[in-house]
Amino acid sequence: MPGLGVIEPMAFGTIAEKLVTHPLHWLLIAGVFAGWLMGLLAWLITAAENTIGRVFFIWMVTATIGMLHLPHSIAGNVEVLFGLFTTTAVTLTDFLTFLSLATIGNAIGGAIFVGLMKYGHVTRGAK
Repeated sequence: MPGLGVIEPMAFGTIAEKLVTHPLHWLLIAGVFAGWLMGLLAWLITAAENTIGRVFFIWMVTATIGMLHLPHSIAGNVEVLFGLFTTTAVTLTDFLTFLSLATIGNAIGGAIFVGLMKYGHVTRGAK
């Protein structure tokens, strides 16, 4: 909140630059991992029996994505978009490239995880 003096606008640029300066193949592969983690999160939340367990799983998975600076199509989108508005080091092309690769990677990672889990349920139930 720059208006409150809580954070400097250049901090957004620094965060965004860290995300858009990675090689393209890294963005895609790390996006797959982030998508896999979010797919895992959906299954863990469903499996948790109480609210405390669900909050713990949400914190654990999202903190992992954040600490590893994995490209996520929603959270990373906000970070890079703020960087686009606060610094000239992040261009519209950087933003669109990041968003495209993160979204594709997240979709692949999530689909693979969910597909494997469902396949496991179907094959285990057929025995």
